[in-house]
Amino acid sequence: MSGRIAVGVSGTGSNLRALAGAAGRGELGGEIVLVFADRACPALDWATEQGIDTALVPAGDDAALAETLAAVAPDAVVLAGYMRIVGPAVLLAFAGRILNTHPSLLPAFPGAHAVADALAHGVTITGCTVHVVDATLDGGPIVAQEAVAILPGDDVETLHGRIRAVEHRLLPRTVALLLAGAINVEAGGRRVAQDLDRADAALPTPRRALLSVSDKGGLVAFAGGLVRAGFELVSTGGTARTLRDAGLPVTDVAAVTGFPEMLDGRVKTLHPRVHGGILADRRLGDHRRQLLAAAIAPFELVAVNLYPFAAAAERPGITFDELVEEIDIGGPSMVRAAAKNHANVAIVTSPARYDAVLNAIDGEGSVGPGLRAALAVEAFRHTAAYDARIAEVLPARIPSDVHLPDEPGLPGATDPYPRSLTVAFEKVESLRYGENPHQPAARYRRPGSGPADGPFATGEPPLQGKALSYNNVLDASAAAAFGRALRGPAVVIVKHTNPCGAAERPTLLEAWDAALAADPISAFGGVVGLTRPVDRAVAHALVSIFLEVVVAPGFDDAALAVLAAKPNLRLVVDPVLAVDDPGPAPEPTASIRTAGGAMLLTAPDTAPDDPSTWTVATRRSPTEVERADLDLAWRLVRGVVSNAIVLVRDGRLIGMGSGQTSRVDAARGAVDKATAHLGEDALHGASCASDAFYPFPDAVDVCLEAGVSAFVQPGGSIRDGETIAAVDAAGATMLMTGVRHFRH
Repeated sequence: MSGRIAVGVSGTGSNLRALAGAAGRGELGGEIVLVFADRACPALDWATEQGIDTALVPAGDDAALAETLAAVAPDAVVLAGYMRIVGPAVLLAFAGRILNTHPSLLPAFPGAHAVADALAHGVTITGCTVHVVDATLDGGPIVAQEAVAILPGDDVETLHGRIRAVEHRLLPRTVALLLAGAINVEAGGRRVAQDLDRADAALPTPRRALLSVSDKGGLVAFAGGLVRAGFELVSTGGTARTLRDAGLPVTDVAAVTGFPEMLDGRVKTLHPRVHGGILADRRLGDHRRQLLAAAIAPFELVAVNLYPFAAAAERPGITFDELVEEIDIGGPSMVRAAAKNHANVAIVTSPARYDAVLNAIDGEGSVGPGLRAALAVEAFRHTAAYDARIAEVLPARIPSDVHLPDEPGLPGATDPYPRSLTVAFEKVESLRYGENPHQPAARYRRPGSGPADGPFATGEPPLQGKALSYNNVLDASAAAAFGRALRGPAVVIVKHTNPCGAAERPTLLEAWDAALAADPISAFGGVVGLTRPVDRAVAHALVSIFLEVVVAPGFDDAALAVLAAKPNLRLVVDPVLAVDDPGPAPEPTASIRTAGGAMLLTAPDTAPDDPSTWTVATRRSPTEVERADLDLAWRLVRGVVSNAIVLVRDGRLIGMGSGQTSRVDAARGAVDKATAHLGEDALHGASCASDAFYPFPDAVDVCLEAGVSAFVQPGGSIRDGETIAAVDAAGATMLMTGVRHFRH
């Protein structure tokens, strides 16, 4: 067939517009060559505005109409709200080629008042029918029907509106079947059979995109590009409103499903007409025929991003029920369905992909298999991360009056770790390399983390300097951790995650000078953490040596001007460094490490110690000066790699031994470091912290011989008595904390 269509109208022409839209997208296999009417009406005016030939046949005169139609030789005559009975001349000339749409499930409620009649009779189901027109009133062979539920409170206007939405989909599809020669009226003239094989071979494949996004960024431009490429846009709620407000043609999902959104929007896309269109594998003839038989058009593209659960979880004052409503159900279902069927469907979950998808459609005509596969992988990662975030956040928000069983991973359970755990991370950047140049690496952040979790929790870039390396991030995070343990104006200098200098002083500049003097050699190429904003004077001190990274709660303009002289120096802001309060206790899953194929989880060792709970193990108690130095030494030693010994005097680190296989070697290293840079006298009256107990007195003896007068350690060794006796014999003092701080 040549695909010439004549459309009859009498009113506003909504079905005419639906037919014209489908024709414009190439879905009918033909074009509208004439719009005729029995009276002057808006539909006729609209057709004239569109440049479509029109004809006004007063009162639908049979002979005149037959002559008018014959002049354009249509292959299909479509009565789209045409309010006249077609006469014998027209019926004879176009037998079997005239279609009519009627707003009921014929043979119920024929005639001009079908919608009102259905309501008056109290039925709960009505619908629309497309049938072949014959000499009977609304009695010709039925080609297609679809039910529409009558809802409580419906009136003629609301019910007819939902029926029209279905007509706008069903009528164009039926016209396409007729033009494809896939409609056969069986002998006797009452039954119609659809030739699905012919329809499969001849019907144009519609281009349809399903858009349902929470993030509206770039949506209008993307959807506009799809419309220009011939796509029909199917959309939901707020997305549909946004597109409509931008002047783009939109088909509501409710018009596709034949059912309005319900349960406050919880159910709108969970329907076979949506998921059948997404999941059909169009490479399979049987799938294509099943779609045709069910009058379901496939989707070529699905663009969905999910309800912003993560943002809602961070909203102050949100209730548990409000948070639950932010859990998307239909969205992940559509995303997973489209990703599964990526051989046929492009699934777009990020606005960042819009340009690439449009470029592929504009350049190649469609989204190619490689990009579809990449989008599918991205989509599965998207939904996995979304669900992981819900599983992480929701348990802690369950109301306290809900009594949960004592099961692993539930709030208040004996075992805080669930039987399975999925933790999603967001990529911040790819790094130049890992610990060594031959190792690839990347930096991620845990969703929902904030400044309290560390200087890299938010993903904010440095204020200045070249890109951070893998080792820079490790050292800077260690510097921030040490800095958070310091009090008042303080400085820590870190190399390979261990402190080589640290001091607490009345001013930041004094703290820098004291920290640097303890080990100026190791400080070269180090990472510095400061607990107060950096000013011009401190900035000048910092640029006096080569440093990799400076972490501070802020930098004033004068400091930034000075530091700009070192353009490769990275400046990282950590506002929590200026806060002496350590904050809430850490989450039990906040620290994650890999080990030989295993994944180890623990709460970070950041909970503060309380020196008032420490016990004096020796005859002599520490002086106030010794107590202050022991406190600082203990705060520092917990961050040093084990076995660890830290020596402090007058509020600054003077020696440190780390990562040794024996505690006595760690003690020797700390003493040697202090002596080398500050001289032997620096150790007289110094204080020593050990991250774990002394298995033998030998490490204590090394320190006592050097002049150390005070010690702090967890205790708990079977030889504690021998160690205490050695300290007592030297007239020194020792505190027991009862808490170990191993760091492997």
